[in-house]
Amino acid sequence: MSKRNVDLTSKEWRDLVFADKNKEFGAYQLRKDSDKRHNLAALFTLIGLIVVFFLIVAYSKYSDYKAEKDAIALQEQREKMAAAELLQQEDEPEPEPEPEEQKFEQPEIEIPEEVLATVQVTQIAIVDADQVKNEVMDMETQKEDNTARGVVNQEGSDDADKFKAVQEQVVVKEPEPEKPKEEEIFQAVEQNAEFPGGQAALMKFLKDNIRYPEAAQQNDIQGRVIVRFVVEKDGSIGQITIMKGVDKDLDREALRVVKKMPKWQPGKNNGVAVRSYFNLPVTFRLQQQ
Repeated sequence: MSKRNVDLTSKEWRDLVFADKNKEFGAYQLRKDSDKRHNLAALFTLIGLIVVFFLIVAYSKYSDYKAEKDAIALQEQREKMAAAELLQQEDEPEPEPEPEEQKFEQPEIEIPEEVLATVQVTQIAIVDADQVKNEVMDMETQKEDNTARGVVNQEGSDDADKFKAVQEQVVVKEPEPEKPKEEEIFQAVEQNAEFPGGQAALMKFLKDNIRYPEAAQQNDIQGRVIVRFVVEKDGSIGQITIMKGVDKDLDREALRVVKKMPKWQPGKNNGVAVRSYFNLPVTFRLQQQ
């Protein structure tokens, strides 16, 4: 038999090797069953490789599916936020021109200056007789005369008490200090006021705190209430009003929840916090059974 044609796994080779030997010893049986074992091992290896391959393919498909699902969820969230911002812009009323403050100036009342009539006191001087112009009045005559005496002759009131009273009434009135102007509330700002945590946190706050009024549930009343308020420079909420109401119970509940909100991040212009308006839609919707 040629060496090239020898098949070590063939039955002929096995019988030749174990010729004239005890075939019940065990080695013969092992050599006899070796083909079967080799085939089973190869089969199980192949099956294992196929299972691993399918597991890898399945994991890859699952990863792609999960990534696609996450991308769709993120896109839906962005669309909801964009829709909410668009709704806010649509519902925001046009700013009404503030009426100009009319200033009324107090007309100045001119009080005529009260002048006391006086008669020039005659001064004594030694002159010639033909140069005397004013008659000299003796002291007794001056005491009986109620005319006020002065250095010159002057026309005016003869009532000295009235003159004194008028002089006491003439008081210089100081101008009143201007009242400080209330700080402007902006309809639109460069950086909008924001609920702490953003839009998602605001939606969660409304969902956790809104209590649907029982009367509205029984009467199947639902809708959207638009609440307008001012975000102060320190983030506090003030001047809360209902811009668009649905029902008195729903309106009252929307006001209650807005008053309960924590401080916001105030709106800013040029990086400086300012007072600004904010319109918040609060939706009440009954679940369909």
